Amino acid sequence: MPVVVPRLIVELFQHTNFRGRMGYVVEPVPFTGHIGFQDNISSLRVYKGPNFSSNPNYKVILHQHRDYRGKRLALGPGFYPNLHDTAYNFADRISSINFGSSLEVPGPEWGTIPLIVDCYEHVEFRGRKITVLRDIINLRDPQGGSWFEDRISSIRIFKGPDFPSDGAEVVFYEHPEFEGIGIPIRMEPSEYKKELPNLHLLPVNFGDTISAIKIEGWASSGEFTELVFEDEFIGNRMRPEWRWEDPQGGGAWAERQGYLEMRTEPGQDLWHGPNGRDGDMSAPRLLMRVPGDFAIETRIRVTRQLREHGGLLVWKNANRFLRLEKTSGPHAFRGDVRFERHVGRIFNLRGRAAGLRNARELFLRLERRGNQFSSFASEDGIRWRSCGLTNVGMGEAVDVGLHALCPGNIPPTLTRFDYFRVFKRKSEVAEYRPFIAEQIDQVSDEERERQVADRRERAMRDLF
Repeated sequence: MPVVVPRLIVELFQHTNFRGRMGYVVEPVPFTGHIGFQDNISSLRVYKGPNFSSNPNYKVILHQHRDYRGKRLALGPGFYPNLHDTAYNFADRISSINFGSSLEVPGPEWGTIPLIVDCYEHVEFRGRKITVLRDIINLRDPQGGSWFEDRISSIRIFKGPDFPSDGAEVVFYEHPEFEGIGIPIRMEPSEYKKELPNLHLLPVNFGDTISAIKIEGWASSGEFTELVFEDEFIGNRMRPEWRWEDPQGGGAWAERQGYLEMRTEPGQDLWHGPNGRDGDMSAPRLLMRVPGDFAIETRIRVTRQLREHGGLLVWKNANRFLRLEKTSGPHAFRGDVRFERHVGRIFNLRGRAAGLRNARELFLRLERRGNQFSSFASEDGIRWRSCGLTNVGMGEAVDVGLHALCPGNIPPTLTRFDYFRVFKRKSEVAEYRPFIAEQIDQVSDEERERQVADRRERAMRDLF
């Protein structure tokens, strides 16, 4: 069977505002009951797929009855949080889904697709099917029922349109949040597809036991190639673009010889607590303002004591921010790399990078494309692992930078960052202007002296 290179990617949700059971559709579905969504779709997101440019008038067409009959609703790329709205009045009535041409409309783009994974309820590719294009943290229905958790018995894996040149793999986990036994299945560049018709026959019986799925194979789009800001933390003066925030004064910031050191005391955190109450927002952070799309990157030195707890931060305000971080060994997360979304005082784990707990060097990277944020981690800065993706409205300009935490009663943490970099698209470099914390018309004598001292210290470091 040929692989589908989608023009549109439709993300379905059982409830309004993108909640409840979730699934993907990239090809016509004559009966939504076959994918577990008969007459129970209340919100959806439509993305431009990698093949969208071949037909920019393409739309998804929702039909009231099976086999594409009855009333219909055509939607272009965009976010539709409530199909109960009178403008649509089409919620819980969708029984089949098709695709076709209509007037051109703008809309969000999906991003890269390294692998396309089709999972089936029964052996030999029978029964209900779900298509997986991104990490799924939990296959359980958030409303309490079982959706596809512990129901997958056969799998087909295809190369995606953004398949990396050195291969990719998908990992199936026994428990939600990528816990328990994991079965990795690798796709080499020479392979077109892989089929596992019966997971019950694997050496470790994995049929009907899968609760989370992770796709390892980030294919860099090469969008953000131009370095527009870099701080290697040489010297002992903070760059004017930065703004240091330490609400409780318990943190410590210090530039050392070629790295930034951030210390935090027990209890310093960045979250609102369970149910949005009793949290703590006192963790120190180093921020600068960046407009538009970007990629930010840092490298953390990891000691054997695993005292590091911090990473990259995208900050709109205290009720809307993202964290990509390495956690400390004494914490309950045991040194994991995690990508978290904090919006409206609600915490949501978007993904983890497995297998990096004992890395001695850790590279973290976060990319923004409009309202879409993608996160990655690596041991060498070359082979990247996806840590998850999320969509959050942030406005044109946001604060980005570094943060350090010491959640709960764990011992004080010490996080060292080797550098911080901001990348832009080549076409946007000429327009990029950083927001300087202290705007000045010309370089002051003090700033000129600092620059000379930094160049001298850099030269001495290179000698030794």
